Amino acid sequence: MENNTRFNGHTDKPLSDVLNELRVAADRPFEAARPIPAAVNHSSEFYGHEQKTVFMKEWICIGRTDEIVSPGDYITHEIASVPVLIVRQKDDSICGFVNACAHRFACLAADETGSAKRFMCRYHAWTYDLDGRLIRAPYMEMKEGFDLADHGLRALQIEVWEGFIYVTLAEHPVTTVAAALEPFRTKVVGRYDMARYKTVMRETMVWGANWKNLIENFTESYHVPMAHPKTFALHKKPLEHYICGEDSDHYGYHRAPQEADVGNGAAHPNNTHLDGEWRRMMVDFCVFPSNLVTLMPDFLWWISVQPQEVNQFQATWGVAIPPEVLADIQADEYDDWLEALRTYMNVANDEDKVLVEALNKGSASTLLPQGVLHPIERNLWQFTRYLARVCGAAKS
Repeated sequence: MENNTRFNGHTDKPLSDVLNELRVAADRPFEAARPIPAAVNHSSEFYGHEQKTVFMKEWICIGRTDEIVSPGDYITHEIASVPVLIVRQKDDSICGFVNACAHRFACLAADETGSAKRFMCRYHAWTYDLDGRLIRAPYMEMKEGFDLADHGLRALQIEVWEGFIYVTLAEHPVTTVAAALEPFRTKVVGRYDMARYKTVMRETMVWGANWKNLIENFTESYHVPMAHPKTFALHKKPLEHYICGEDSDHYGYHRAPQEADVGNGAAHPNNTHLDGEWRRMMVDFCVFPSNLVTLMPDFLWWISVQPQEVNQFQATWGVAIPPEVLADIQADEYDDWLEALRTYMNVANDEDKVLVEALNKGSASTLLPQGVLHPIERNLWQFTRYLARVCGAAKS
């Protein structure tokens, strides 16, 4: 696609220059904040740098626990070119592995989701149990000293938080997801009990923009009244009602109540978890670096953003619904309800796609005004500061 291969003046900017621009942007107080420097979204050197400093080290969301309910159910993903395999175990725990055979590294599971009793490499039939142990390697008795126990799948650390599955490629992560997000859980999202929401769809899309362009778009709702007339703007939340959350090294969020206590966006009468205005409260949040979530009393939309090139990303997304809401849908009406929901989400994504790709195309210019942030775009500034910190651009 055209805007994935075009040259722009930021492409070859040295990493040191990009880090300096990022440092200057992160050091500004919010009152004087400007948009993330354009080179941060277009420099080839910086793209390689953030793969090492962000995606090789941070916790990345790959899905939800209710997507892998039974032993052998699995999800695959890719993080910084590392194929990842997440598997529900026989004891109901969840394990993560590099999705590559221990023989000559052929990818084991090709599908995004599925179920298996064991994993067999199509190349030479090396076969692994659900826990990653090698249980069969045809003809390897011909190799002196070969021991099945020495050739299991490479394990990865995983963590479950509020129904989400996170994986890290780091052998020694700086923090746990639970510790990093505990203030946010206690203060805001814990009251929703997100883990009980049931996943009803999982989709993947590829857009022609830098992965951070989607983070920028999702973490502000300033654009919603203008850009989402067919979807999110219908909730009619006045911009002056939006509240941006506290500054954090690990997350950013904003929230706003809708006017109506009933209908779409409001808690079901059987919801016993939420009180007061929280029964009609929407929370948009980002678990840095790349897990985006819209949370409502009756709806949850999550996205995991995966860079593919400097100007291209893949976004895996899903929708989950509280069980009390699903209980009201008659069995013979479910397919139509689900198709209507899918259509709604596709329209919302189409509304956002033109914005995100326009942000990428416009910021490719080396001649730009200085830019400015709206008061409810504080989350963009928070993300810029996070990126500066993990990429080594923040003040020591």
